[in-house]
Parts: sequence; structure tokens; C-alpha cells
Amino acid sequence: MVDLAAAESNSNNKTTKSPKKLKFSPKFDDSPAKKSAKKKKFQQQDGGDSNKDSPSKKIKFDAGKKKEGKSEENKENKKEKKSVQINEEVMIKEIPKEKKKKKLKLELKMKKKMTKVKDDLEKKGKGKVKKDPKSKVVMLNKSETRDKQKKVKEIRKKFKQEDVFDIGVKAKKVWEEVRREDCPEDKKERLINELHGLVQGNIKKIIFAHDTVRVVECLMALGSNEVRDKLFNEMKGDIIEMTKSKYAHFFVQKMLRYGTKEQKQIIFKEMEGQMAKLMKNKTAGFVVETIYNEFASGPQRNCMLQEFLDQEFLHFKDPEMRTVPDILQKYPKRAPEIVKELQKNVEVLIRKGCYNHSLVHTIIYNFMLVADAKQKAEVIDQLKDALIHMVHSREGAYTALHCIWFGNAKDRKTIIKSFKTFMLKTAQEEYGHMVLLGIFDSVDDTKIVGKAVIGELMEDIDTLFSNKYGVRVLKYLFGRRDPTYFNRDHVAILEKGDGNEHSKKDADTRHKELVAVAAPPVIKHILEHAPGNLYEAATTITLTCILNNCVPCPDLEQAFQRLATLVTKPFAKGDSAPNLVENTASNMMFKKLIFKDADRQKNGEATFTASLLPLMSEDCVEAWLACNRGCLLILAIINLQIEEVTTAVKSKLKPYKKLIAKLDSPSGKILQEKLQSL
Repeated sequence: MVDLAAAESNSNNKTTKSPKKLKFSPKFDDSPAKKSAKKKKFQQQDGGDSNKDSPSKKIKFDAGKKKEGKSEENKENKKEKKSVQINEEVMIKEIPKEKKKKKLKLELKMKKKMTKVKDDLEKKGKGKVKKDPKSKVVMLNKSETRDKQKKVKEIRKKFKQEDVFDIGVKAKKVWEEVRREDCPEDKKERLINELHGLVQGNIKKIIFAHDTVRVVECLMALGSNEVRDKLFNEMKGDIIEMTKSKYAHFFVQKMLRYGTKEQKQIIFKEMEGQMAKLMKNKTAGFVVETIYNEFASGPQRNCMLQEFLDQEFLHFKDPEMRTVPDILQKYPKRAPEIVKELQKNVEVLIRKGCYNHSLVHTIIYNFMLVADAKQKAEVIDQLKDALIHMVHSREGAYTALHCIWFGNAKDRKTIIKSFKTFMLKTAQEEYGHMVLLGIFDSVDDTKIVGKAVIGELMEDIDTLFSNKYGVRVLKYLFGRRDPTYFNRDHVAILEKGDGNEHSKKDADTRHKELVAVAAPPVIKHILEHAPGNLYEAATTITLTCILNNCVPCPDLEQAFQRLATLVTKPFAKGDSAPNLVENTASNMMFKKLIFKDADRQKNGEATFTASLLPLMSEDCVEAWLACNRGCLLILAIINLQIEEVTTAVKSKLKPYKKLIAKLDSPSGKILQEKLQSL
């Protein structure tokens, strides 16, 4: 073989002119017409005189045997094109083998990519389309699609969990027997040990699944102390991870419920310093709330609150400080940082909708105690639609009160609307009813309060009278802050909202307007249930509060007439049938109604005695004089010191001077002295 450069130099020496060099390569292949022309030219050069100038390159075409038919000739031409040979004298530069290998590799890669794309497209189709070998599309019906999805899910689950999948299947079979109520104790104990043996060492792998976590929970709930200790020791390093898990956090709650005191302390220490982060997690928040409400001591609760303050409190806490105002008073230099960090945490908690937890209520309430007017307005704007979810806890109810006190008229209207259909439920809650009292005290728009709040409460007055906190709402609605009927501690809380900038109407005017709305349905209810409701001490106290604080109206006069008719019914002393005069509760109620007549007389209102005296018949007077409590009622009427009333009573008692002189009851003797002095 001769080198290409050498061959070119030899050809230049022999000839002065040479034809253009022809290149044969797959990359530079010519069209069929040009190829046939070139082929004839090369054949003429080979068949000519040997002395003539020849081209620098001699090329031989090895043609195979010709076959008949045009199709065979075309095939032969293709073979000739592919089987190009080079003379020994001159070597044409060929494409290197390395480049061919690279090209093949690229083609293989492209094929692989295409297959991957096809697989991905099939996966995205979620099994709805099935391809057969002939590439026809077959649509699956719903049942077939569901079956295929179940199979794919099982395969994926088995692939992910590997051998744990089989453990989970076996464990669930045992668990199904253990959790049955009719399972004997001996068998249950044996199955629990067997179940623990199956899952031991693999709990971390199965605890995060929705089905197998129930198996581990069952072991914690029904297992012996030894089994519980082993479970706790195996999982105590993953408490934070489990707390954030959708399913595993239930196991943490079981550990808190069934674990020992030391184990609960370990869980608390694991979470210490991360309470603020965990509370912002939707799932972990329930675990933190469980710790705060059920297991944490007073100092631990204070420490949990302090983690929402500045960074120093994450490491150095003061368990004796209960509220943020106390902390600011002790550390005044750190006050700006504490309030700023607390505000950030409050905003995040509200934005994430974590206001269902009592710990969050405590945090927001403490922020409201130290926030300025602008910061309070921002919190009120965020919370005004969500307060209905907070009033079931003490701090949540106090937060709602702050929102009512410091919110403007528009905010208050929104808050009242958010309680729609929940008024009666709120009135029956230990802390929620305080919010309604705050609305009665602060909202100037008595029309919306009368319609939205009182109107909804009056739809079920029976429930209000039968509920401890519902009765408080009625007493405050009519008696307001009268210490006779309302606790002074509650009054002290409500007094904090007095004098706020958004309540401009006079308190007495607001109270009268609300009573005017509530009086007709309440008095109607009292009359419908009389006299049965007059023999119970608790009920009569409520009725006294309502009747003595009700604004003058036709309904009140009707109530006085009805009660006077009931109390003046004649009775015999020592009779087995109960009567309103000798009953302690009803007698006290009537005495207080008579005492209140002095104020009614001054204000020119209708009095109870004006309805009572005309109905006092001879039989009624005899019955009253015959018993001690009857004499007390007569003394109460005389002590009013109203001339008209006193004269009417003396005329009623005049025929019974001899009977009065013989009275030996304590009240009868006092009556004798009183009549002698008149």
C-alpha cells in the first residue's frame, strides 16, 4: 500500500493536468444520475490505452452477477455502491471506526430515551389506556381501571417496603384478633407477645403507614409494661419525626397517655426548644396541644409560652413568670425584641389557621395585653371571622372580648355575624357566654344585637333557663352588673372594656333598649310555665332578677296580674298540697317584688301591690294570718310606707283584730306591734 501524499506527488510528476479527484464516502454520496455518468467514465478510462495519461487514482468496481428483473438490478446497484474497493496502489481516506462506534452509541441512547418517554406517558395515563402488541388502544371500564390501580399500588407498596410488607400483612392478621372484644385474656396476652415479636426491630419502617401504625398503637394500649417500655426505647429517638407525621403522631399521643411519668418527661425534653416550630405544623400542633392541656404542669406551661418570645427564652426560661406583661416588667430592656418576636409568631399561627388550640389562644391573648393600638387593630382584622373557634377556652374568650372592646363598629358587626347560628351554643359555654356579655356592654348598635344575638337566643328560652351559663346570660341581660345576681369577679373582667373609644352610647340607655327587646318573649315564657317554675329556689332568683329589672311594658303588668292571682289563692295550714305563700323560694320572690314597688312608685311605674291588694279576699287574708310566712308578706306591704297601700291593708285587716291578737308566730307578734304603732 502506498501513502496518499506520496501517490499524489508521483501523479504530479507524470502529468501536467489531472482530472478532479473523486471521493467515495457514505457522507458524500451523489445522486443516482450522476453516479451512473461517473461509472461510464471510469469504465472508459480502464478500457483505454495504457500509454495515455491516467488519473491519479485507479478504482475498481466489483460488480456481482446480474440478475433478471428491474428489482434485481436495483438491488445489484445498491450492492455495488456499498462494496467499493480501493486499488493497492492508492488508499482512499476512510471514516475511522471510532466515529462509527460513537454514532452507534448515540443511536442507542436516543432509543433508550424514547422508550423512557413512552413509559412515562403510559404511567401518566394512570392505566386508563392499555396497548396491545398490535399497538391498538383499548379503553378500560371503571372496574378494570380500579383493579389495575390496586395491583399497581400493591406492587409499589411491596417494592418500597420489601420484606416489611409481609411483616405488615402478618401483623394486621394478628391485630384483627387481638382488638376484638370477645378475645379471651389468655389468648390476647399470647397474641400481643406474638405481635410484638413480629414488629420488633421494624417499628420505624411501619409506624408511618396508615394501617400498620394502628398495630403499634394497639400494642401500646393493650400491651404489658414490659412491651410498652420496649416500644418506647425503640422509638424515643424519632419523637420529633413522628410528631410531624400524619399517622405516626397518634402513636406519640398513645405514649403520652399510657407511658410512665419518666417517659412523658423524656418526650417533653425532646420537644423543648422546638415548641414554636411544632405548633406551626398542622399535625404536630395536636401533640403539643395534648401536652399543654393534659400533661404539662404549671411551670412547664409557662415555659411553653416563653418559647414564642425572643431567642434567649429558647435556652433560658423563667418558669415562675405566667404572663408576658410580667416578663416585660422583669426584663424591660428586652421588651421591643420580645413583642416583635411574639407578633411574628402570632401572625404565622393565625395565617396557618392554628387558632383551634388553647396554647395559641394563650399566646394571642398575651400579645393583646402588650400590643399597641395599631398592632391590636391588625390582629382584630385577622381574627374577626375566626373568633367563634376560640371562645371555648378561657384565654380564647378573653381574646374575643379584647377584639370586641378595641374593634371598631365594622369589626364588631363582622364578629356578631360570625357567631350566627352559634349564639345558643356559645351562651351555654363556660367561657363563651362572657363574649355575649361583652357584646351587650360594648356594641352601640342595639338593633343588630337585638336581632342577631337576642333574637336567636329567644328561639329556645327553655334551654337558657335550664343551663347554668344560659341563666347567667339572662341575669346579665336584665340585671346587668347587680352584685345580687352576678359574680363580682366576672364584673371585674367586664369592667376592663368600659370607656373604650368605640362605645359612645350611654350604658343605661343601651341596657334599656336591649331589655325592651328581650322582655316580651321571656315574660311570656314565665307565664306559660307558672306556677311550676315558682317552687325552685334557683328559678325564682332568676325570675326575681328579670321581673324587678324589666322596663315598664304591658307584658310586665300582665305578669304581675298573673302572679298576684296565684299567690292569693286560699289554702289551709299544713295542707299536703304546696302553696306559694309557705314555699320558701316563692315567698322570697314575692317579698322582693313587693320591696321593689317603692322604686316603681317613685318612677311612676305600675306596681305589684297594685295588682295584689284587690285580689286579697277574706279567705286569702285568713290563710296568710294563719302562717308565719303569710304575716311576712303583710309586713312587707306595710313597710313600703305608701299611704294608699297602707290604708288598703289596714282596711283588709280590720275585721281580724281578735285573730291578730291571738297570733303566736314570730312574724305574727311583729305584725301586732306594727299595727299598734300605725
